[in-house]
Amino acid sequence: MIASVQYNDLRGTAAADVADEYMNSLQKYLMDTFSEYDPERYYCRGCTIWFDNRYTSIKFLCLDRIKEKFVAFRPQKAYSPEEIISLFKRLEVVMGIDVSEIEIDEDETIELK
Repeated sequence: MIASVQYNDLRGTAAADVADEYMNSLQKYLMDTFSEYDPERYYCRGCTIWFDNRYTSIKFLCLDRIKEKFVAFRPQKAYSPEEIISLFKRLEVVMGIDVSEIEIDEDETIELK
């Protein structure tokens, strides 16, 4: 999957470390949080996160081992941006115009005051 919004003005990538309490596993988060989630049938491979100025959502992308296809699980409960971010120990999002071609060393970073 590739992230997409209405105009796609900026494109990029993301990387994350799952929060320690979930032992680096969104699968464990789903198992611990939703009693109806069947970990024998489904295996979580990732998630999509959506933010705009009115709405926040998360969907978990899971392999259905029986039907051998991917499905998305969307919690009925509304998640705040803080709740979504708390699933991760570290989260980095890089976006812009042709950012995959940009490399910057830390010593080339200029502080803004």
